[in-house]
Amino acid sequence: MNTKVIYAVGAGIIIIGIVFYFLFNSGFLGQNSNNDDILTSPVNTTEGDATEPISLPSQGTGNTQMTPQQLNNQNLSIAINSVKIVPVNNESRLEVAFNAYNPNKGSAILETVTYNVFVDGVRLSSGDLGSRTEGFVDSLESVYTIIGNQTIVLRDREPLTEEGLKFFDSQGNWIGGSSNATQFDVNGTYFFTLNRGSETQARENSFNFQYPITS
Repeated sequence: MNTKVIYAVGAGIIIIGIVFYFLFNSGFLGQNSNNDDILTSPVNTTEGDATEPISLPSQGTGNTQMTPQQLNNQNLSIAINSVKIVPVNNESRLEVAFNAYNPNKGSAILETVTYNVFVDGVRLSSGDLGSRTEGFVDSLESVYTIIGNQTIVLRDREPLTEEGLKFFDSQGNWIGGSSNATQFDVNGTYFFTLNRGSETQARENSFNFQYPITS
């Protein structure tokens, strides 16, 4: 009786071993193991991706590219360079020089400078530089294009008025007459346009300068 039991147990062990052998070779246990790994691994969903930080082009202070409005938003400035009387064919003429400065990064167009020069309240001469384009630039010869951060010098000569001739001799030397003036008074206006991308802005400013009289 004991011998039959022993044989039965042995046969059962052999059968179980054969079953496990076939199951292992068929990959059934390996697939179950992989399925367990899949179930326990983190799932990468679309909603999870949306919570990740996204790098976008900066539109704030990091954007250093300047717009046309930022490039050209300051007025041109005019300063007096010199005022003097020069002899031309034995006749005294007034010569005036202006410095025109463009403080912008973009270019600008100085269209006109209109000026008057006085001594002791007496008008010596008047003049005009350039011409008004009225929005249409037919020729750059009649206007002054000033590139960004640059200065140009404008010069003009005009004859003296009858009242102004009494202050100077034919060689342009100051004789003064009855005047004790020590300076020229120069005033006027200048007209310019700024190109601001899709639009052009026209402006007109006035000026008033003093320049010393030299003998």
